[in-house]
Amino acid sequence: MHGRDTTSWLADKGYIGSDMLIPFRKPRKREQPRWQKDCNFRHNKIRVAVERAIAHLKTWRILHTDYRRPYDTLAATITAVIGLCFHARPE
Repeated sequence: MHGRDTTSWLADKGYIGSDMLIPFRKPRKREQPRWQKDCNFRHNKIRVAVERAIAHLKTWRILHTDYRRPYDTLAATITAVIGLCFHARPE
């Protein structure tokens, strides 16, 4: 992955064989140990939050057009948009 250290990235079971962290697979014809189920639950709880955030970002109309500013300002722009979104959210 472009020279990045991905060993601490959480992934789904579609990334079996990569160096990313994936949930434990259920053993064939056996019950999965409770500690593996608990670990998978925590793993998926984090991933679900990230997947929801990505889905939410994809609904923003501003992201449907080309980014017309210098690419080195993209992170600051996204941070500002997120801040505005949370600031405008009714309590």
